[in-house]
Amino acid sequence: MKRVLGLAVGVYVGAALVGLARERMGRIACGCADDCWCKQPGLSVFRWVFPRGHKSSWTGEPKPPEVF
Repeated sequence: MKRVLGLAVGVYVGAALVGLARERMGRIACGCADDCWCKQPGLSVFRWVFPRGHKSSWTGEPKPPEVF
């Protein structure tokens, strides 16, 4: 069980780092408001693997995940 949990966490963090790398290369962009949770240091790594709960920069409403 520990091995499966460790593998799942590793895959999740790996996907987060791939998303962050794609963002830094300019392939994807986040249009959230400055006060969105995904703009916080440390949490921004997970914005691309947890696409729910983001705030739109113009309405404050949750926005749909961007697909590129």
